[in-house]
Amino acid sequence: MKKIKELFSAYMARAVLYRSVAKGAAALALILLWDRYLNEGHFFLVRDGFLVGALVLFMSAWVHYLRLDGIRINPPKRGEKKERPFWNRKDIADYMDEHIVSWDELDKDEQILCSLLSSLLPGLVFLVPALIALVL
Repeated sequence: MKKIKELFSAYMARAVLYRSVAKGAAALALILLWDRYLNEGHFFLVRDGFLVGALVLFMSAWVHYLRLDGIRINPPKRGEKKERPFWNRKDIADYMDEHIVSWDELDKDEQILCSLLSSLLPGLVFLVPALIALVL
């Protein structure tokens, strides 16, 4: 836990928020597609679907936590990094004096920490309604 507190900085909050929204929207879309096309009425959307979504996100957070400790699970083989296209080289800034830190500017440990936190946040958002529906 101490390493997480040491690594996290305020400029990483934007990356965590953006990735959390993206992961939460993707998980919600998959849960809704499952409920629409695969669920035959045996399972409930909020109780079962959200619980499975939260567990998958928590497993993803656990893998990122292990990566933060130095454990690699099938590390990908990386080739040369492709150069970004010309139209994609500039960042859009909301304010003139504020520098927005892009994902590429974060170092490897900060990227892993952002991925860890961005898996925990939507996991908690999905877990709370699932537990409430489980109790009721």
